[in-house]
Amino acid sequence: MKRQSLQFSEPLKQAILDGAKVQSRRILKPQPSKFTTAWYADAADSGRWVAMGPSPDNPSELRKTSSWVRCPFGKSGETIVLADEAGAPFASAIMVGVRIQRLQNLTEADARAEGTHALYQSSALLPGVPLQTAFALMWCERYGAHAWAANPWVWVMEYRHFSPCDDAGL
Repeated sequence: MKRQSLQFSEPLKQAILDGAKVQSRRILKPQPSKFTTAWYADAADSGRWVAMGPSPDNPSELRKTSSWVRCPFGKSGETIVLADEAGAPFASAIMVGVRIQRLQNLTEADARAEGTHALYQSSALLPGVPLQTAFALMWCERYGAHAWAANPWVWVMEYRHFSPCDDAGL
């Protein structure tokens, strides 16, 4: 599977380069069945994930609710490409963590790691708006008015940028 670069708007690009954004969420495609309650990584291959949910015959037992999936952006320990909205690389990063979670499980620490605080300071939001709310508003700006309410499963990728790209690319 060819890995995709992570693309960012100009303000998010700057937040990455400033060290204020070290986490990104992208919608998992395709979404698993509505009966999915958890995701598990393959113990033998940390890049593979499977959705699980209660068995109809015995709700205390879990069963697979999806086929195995891989994060299209990479797995922990791999180098990834960070690109602007036009697809031009601007930095390389090391993936330090990958997980799958419901979008609305975002914590304040996650919102800060998403660079929300840096963007929040330069926005017109009222003082005192929680970072999770600011993130939800930004998510809806990007994915549509009901995108937060849909609460999709998302890839959560943690990374640390380590080198800017030169004009010749990576």
